[in-house]
Amino acid sequence: MIENIIAPGTYLGIFVMSFIASSLLPIFMEPVVAGLPALGFPLMPTVLVVSAGATLGSLTTYFLGRGSEAIAGRFNKGGIGERIHGWFNMHEWIGITVVFLGALTPFPFEVVTFIAGFSRFPVRLYTIGCFSGKLLKFIILMLFGNALLSYFI
Repeated sequence: MIENIIAPGTYLGIFVMSFIASSLLPIFMEPVVAGLPALGFPLMPTVLVVSAGATLGSLTTYFLGRGSEAIAGRFNKGGIGERIHGWFNMHEWIGITVVFLGALTPFPFEVVTFIAGFSRFPVRLYTIGCFSGKLLKFIILMLFGNALLSYFI
């Protein structure tokens, strides 16, 4: 029964896969999302589900960075931790822009996420930047997949 609920062909399955792929595991969701139109998934509900799962999965890494006091002590010996904290929190728009651009690119976003948590960047701003960037990235990927599908069919 649980296989039918969390099956890859359901919205819950896509949510769980994007959650796991956006946590600490370095799994790339981009090819999967680009292939979802071939399975008959509509654009907006699918993109919203995948983006929500990816954002919640990224929050696990954010809170891991936020609670890493032992690592923070090592970085603060050289003053690096204070510089990162100051840079991320200098202006809130700089931090949210870094999070947005990191979520938009296929760059390993866990690094940006960990640093945002480490520097105690506000979680609400992190969530807004992360969700917005992932939403735009997944819209582009699904449109690409849809265009590729229409080319071959």
